[in-house]
Amino acid sequence: MILDDLTLRVIFALTALVLLVLFLLTFRSTRSSFSLGWVLSLAFLLVGSSAYLLIGTGLQPWAVPVGNALTVVGLTWSWSAVRALRLKKPSAWAFVLPALGVGAAAALDSPATNENAGQVALYAGIAVLLGLSAAELRRAHSGSARSRRPLLVASAGLSAYYLGRLVFVVTGDFGSPVIDAAVSETVATLVTLLLLIVVGFSMAGLSHDESMSRIRARETKAKRELSEGAQVQQNLLPAPPPDLRGFAVSGACVPSRALSGDFFDWQRTSTGLVVTVADVMGKGIGAAMLGATIRAGLRIGAEDGPERAVSGAMRAIGSDLARNDAFATLFSAHLDEATGELTVLDAGHGLAVIVRSTGRQVWIRSGNLPLGLLPDQSWMVQRHRLEPGDRLLIFSDGVLDLFGGLVDSILAAASAAVPGRPADVPAAESVRLIQELAEAGAHEDDVTVVAIERLGARTAHEAAVTAPVPVSRF
Repeated sequence: MILDDLTLRVIFALTALVLLVLFLLTFRSTRSSFSLGWVLSLAFLLVGSSAYLLIGTGLQPWAVPVGNALTVVGLTWSWSAVRALRLKKPSAWAFVLPALGVGAAAALDSPATNENAGQVALYAGIAVLLGLSAAELRRAHSGSARSRRPLLVASAGLSAYYLGRLVFVVTGDFGSPVIDAAVSETVATLVTLLLLIVVGFSMAGLSHDESMSRIRARETKAKRELSEGAQVQQNLLPAPPPDLRGFAVSGACVPSRALSGDFFDWQRTSTGLVVTVADVMGKGIGAAMLGATIRAGLRIGAEDGPERAVSGAMRAIGSDLARNDAFATLFSAHLDEATGELTVLDAGHGLAVIVRSTGRQVWIRSGNLPLGLLPDQSWMVQRHRLEPGDRLLIFSDGVLDLFGGLVDSILAAASAAVPGRPADVPAAESVRLIQELAEAGAHEDDVTVVAIERLGARTAHEAAVTAPVPVSRF
């Protein structure tokens, strides 16, 4: 049984409809320009094929030109789809001019009596557009080579086939019954139907490849941005501490991710040094941005003492914390270089220990709520003194996880940072010991440690010869 042209056109339209539904499902999952292009291509081919079903009726005079024009628009969308693989788009004229040209050629070729009106222009348009699609597929990125190969072969093969049909229409025949039969309307419909199915299968794979390529590109961009952010955060770490007579200062932060919610800072004042350790709720980019904001706010009032500095900073940044439903714990100590006196403001931190020269530990507990919990909070300060040989150790809560996770693990951390007598362990060595513990295993939270040592007579002389190098590394 030989199928007539009308039956083949119906089969072609139904196949295009099924593929259109499948491509719509693919587009819903990928949301890619490539998938959208093929959806629109099949939609126009489906409507164009449906127009041909009106051949032989009173609507034939406009059905042929419209069918030819819509077919060309559909193939232009297929070309647009493969151009999307290289992030390129055709101009609007690429859709309008070929369709107008093919439609006009059919309209001027007696479409009321000639069901093949405008065939030369139609076949030329099909051959050119499919050839352009094949050329774009050839230039597409190699990451989708396996998926695009069937689509490339189908596009190139169908372009060559319609070029042959064009030659057949112009010359009348090839002089060979076999070749003449091969380019007949019936065989052309079957070939196009077969290659359309091939396109359908390969398109799904190519859409997946394109989506994965976009995901990898976004991941690469995100990693690059995180790396740049981490570099900026590292550059915001304090420079080597100023030369304080009779003191040594060192610090380090080991983030659990690329960016840290912890930060430490020190700043020279007219009377000594301000040292700050803060821990913003959360991790990653958001916490790092809020940490940088808090750091900037505190630096403005460094000369004013901890109470006025924190109050001023909260007036500037309190609304930022509130809008982000965030809070931060803070330990800020103003050190008087002449006397060794510490004026401390602890806002919900409670993770600082003074290790006396005798080895006795003094845990500095918090006297205030964290920053951002109350809009108008008065701040209580504490006063301590570092005697020669004493050391102040300030940690973030990530250190607790290294020693069991309980609150009183802070004393175990202090013992690990100062094993034996403080005089035998320089401040930089205390920081290094905690840093090595943090880097040795996985930790869920950022780990920060700062050490301030008031040097004794012997260690002060050694420090004058070889100043300790602070550890400030991500």
